[in-house]
Amino acid sequence: MSVEKQERTSENAACAFCRGTGKDPFGIMSYLSTCTVCSGSGVVSLPVPRIPCVHCNGSGAVKTFTCTVCHGAGAIAAPDGPSAPCPECRGSGDDGSAPCLPCLNCHGRGWLPAEESE
Repeated sequence: MSVEKQERTSENAACAFCRGTGKDPFGIMSYLSTCTVCSGSGVVSLPVPRIPCVHCNGSGAVKTFTCTVCHGAGAIAAPDGPSAPCPECRGSGDDGSAPCLPCLNCHGRGWLPAEESE
């Protein structure tokens, strides 16, 4: 998986954590609670180019918590240049001993630049 080096931009997209509703999807405080990721707008700014977050599978949530890798957006910036799956987590983005935590080697991205993964 590689992307040609290009200028990074961003674009607005529906919030993955609340699915664009602007409300807390889990209703932990109240079903009326505002989404902490998009501050109730239902929209977040995402990097271009981007890839889905492998740690939360693009949902923005790990269990009922905001994903610490993508911060609830559901996507992360695509790698610049050649990349390879992380040898520690094998591309899952999860820590082997505690799947709720991101891999410490790749910081939950699931990939490393090709020269670091060798």
